[in-house]
Amino acid sequence: MVKSLPKNVQDLFNDREAIKVLATHSPSSMHVVPLASLMAPTPDLIVFARGYPNKETHENLLKVKGNGELASALVIKGGVAYQVRVKPLEYQTSSPILDRVRETAKPIADKLKVSVNDLFLGLWTLQPVEIIDQSLS
Repeated sequence: MVKSLPKNVQDLFNDREAIKVLATHSPSSMHVVPLASLMAPTPDLIVFARGYPNKETHENLLKVKGNGELASALVIKGGVAYQVRVKPLEYQTSSPILDRVRETAKPIADKLKVSVNDLFLGLWTLQPVEIIDQSLS
């Protein structure tokens, strides 16, 4: 069941200064990674650009999607934090959102002397299904 993000949670996901992580699992362990590109372009959608080093995250999301399971996204800024359980929807190698991420990251790619297309290989789309306030009391 889709759960729309309240405006304050969507805004937090879109805040460049917020800390954002994604948790997935494999049969043997949890896998938690920071993802600066994690954002919420609409209240019903969370996305992130798959970077070159995100092979384990990508593979875990493919398995989670195939098994009908969920992953968790966490966004934190100051004492405010929200965990959002998400359903992986699809992996895209071409989309307007991915184009925007690549354009934003072009200066970083130029400094690293790599193609921005090699730096960000694709875009995962995630559907929020549960929102849990994890803020400090």
